[in-house]
Amino acid sequence: MRRILVTGASGFVGGHVLQGVRDAFASAEILGVGRRDLLKVPDGVSYERLDLVDPIAVARRIGTFRPTDVLHLAAESSIVRADTSKFDTWRLNFGAVYDLIDTLERIGEPCIFAFVSSGEVYGRAFIGGCPVTEQTAPQPMNAYAHSKWLGEQLVLKSTEGTCLKPIVLRPFNHIGPRQDLAFAIASFAHQIALAEVGQRPPFVEVGNLSVQRDFLDVSDVVGAYIKILQCAEMFSGPQTFNICSGEPRSIESILIGLKRLSRVAVEVRRDPTRARQSEVPLAFGDARHLRLATGWVPKIDMTVTLARILDDARTRAADAES
Repeated sequence: MRRILVTGASGFVGGHVLQGVRDAFASAEILGVGRRDLLKVPDGVSYERLDLVDPIAVARRIGTFRPTDVLHLAAESSIVRADTSKFDTWRLNFGAVYDLIDTLERIGEPCIFAFVSSGEVYGRAFIGGCPVTEQTAPQPMNAYAHSKWLGEQLVLKSTEGTCLKPIVLRPFNHIGPRQDLAFAIASFAHQIALAEVGQRPPFVEVGNLSVQRDFLDVSDVVGAYIKILQCAEMFSGPQTFNICSGEPRSIESILIGLKRLSRVAVEVRRDPTRARQSEVPLAFGDARHLRLATGWVPKIDMTVTLARILDDARTRAADAES
């Protein structure tokens, strides 16, 4: 029987992953771990609080569970927070990866280790203006991207000749319900939802709207993770996969889509403090390797994604008001 471990299960993507994994692997034993309590745990899934920067606790719990598959989501994923809290970022995004791999190697049983990195690792490579492939050399530009790039190398190098089968996943920008308000699209939706119920004036504060990114619905990203786990036994050797649409969209176009769905007219106001320094103007990827290996293709239309995000923001606004 497969025993699937999902780390970072209390985060934005983790909550979506638990249900997706449960649906895809009905007979598997599934354990999600995270730093926070999880209010809603899918039927047939176990969830426990576990601090991955505590190597003793990790060795004890993971050693007991003995996973056959690991989807390692846990990370500091905010670029802004990673730059302001570098020590904590490296401790989680790199140090915890080492401890987890060490525990799995000590268990000594075959295990698929899917490490969720990020398309952000490509950094300056995006400046060429072409879609990046897995063969494009990463050129990380910030602490988050550096920690993920070195995490990839740790996973690939430290598992050579071991019982672990490493898979590196590079998802590009993904959005959806329950995302942290530190991220731009979630922030826009939150501001609109508050304006709809009169909790703030009818305007949205924004940073640089001209940059173009490769956006996916979080459910499509989860679908890619599941496809990879389903096909992993067929992969010959370590693999690296981009997870992206191949279609760049401007931040402004996303905001326009949210404004169209808004119940009130909102003004756009520029806030220079919300713009990141050294942003590349255009970043998008090529996911042909993933499609050929697994058959995965994104399915969810952006209009549907934005409607879900705004509905979630309205629910949050109503909860805050009550």
